[in-house]
Amino acid sequence: MSASHDDQTKPETSASGSAARLEEVLDKLDLETLSAPMLRSILSQTMDTLKVARRRVDEQQRQLEVLGKLSTTDMATGLLNVRGLHFALRQILARAKRDESGGALIVIDLDGFKAINDTYGHLAGDGVLGHVSRFLLENVREGDVVARIGGDEFAVLMPGVGRREADLRASAISDALNQLIVPWDGRAIQVRGSVGGACYSPNDDMESVYQRADEDMYRQKIDRTSIRQTGGKLDA
Repeated sequence: MSASHDDQTKPETSASGSAARLEEVLDKLDLETLSAPMLRSILSQTMDTLKVARRRVDEQQRQLEVLGKLSTTDMATGLLNVRGLHFALRQILARAKRDESGGALIVIDLDGFKAINDTYGHLAGDGVLGHVSRFLLENVREGDVVARIGGDEFAVLMPGVGRREADLRASAISDALNQLIVPWDGRAIQVRGSVGGACYSPNDDMESVYQRADEDMYRQKIDRTSIRQTGGKLDA
C-alpha cells in the first residue's frame, strides 16, 4: 500500500513546525530581563532544535536520492533501465548540441532468449542477463553508458564517436557477444545477439535517435548473415 500524500509530507511539516515554534518563542522573549544561565539554556535548546531540523532535511535528501536511483536502475542487473537511458540520452544530446559534437547509440537484442528460459529455467536466463551485463561493461569506454532497456534488450550510448569508430565498435561488440559462453549447471549456454544502432548529430532529438537505433537492430535481427559479415553497420 502506498503512503498517503499527508504521510509523505510529515517530515517536512515537522521540521518546519519546530523552526516556527522556536521563532515564536524567541519573538516573545525580552532578552534584557534574562540572566546569563537562562540565555545559555535558550541557546542550547535553539542549537538542539536546529540540529534536529538539519537531520530531518538531510534524511529527506537521502531518501530522494535513493528513490531517484531506484527509479532509473534495473534491479536484475544493476544497469540503468530504459528511464535511466532516456535521461542520459537527453543530457548527452543537450551537450552534443552545445559542443557541436556527435556520437552513437547501439542497441543489442539477445536472440533465442525465450528458448534459454524454457530449456534451462528462469534462473539460467537471469544468469545470462548478468553475464551479458558484465560483458558490456567490460567492453565499453569510460564515459559510455550501458543500460538494460527490456527483457533481453540492452543499449550502449557512446558520446563523441564518429561513424567509422562507431561501426568498428558495434562490429567488435557483435563478434565478441556471439562468441560468449555462459556456464550453467555443468552445461554451456551459447549467447547470440543482434546488434544495430544509429549515429546522432547535434540537431537530433532523443526520440528519433532511439527509434532509428531500434529499427536498425531489428533489420540486423532479420538478416543474421549480414550481422555475421559486417557486425551491423550503423544507421545514419
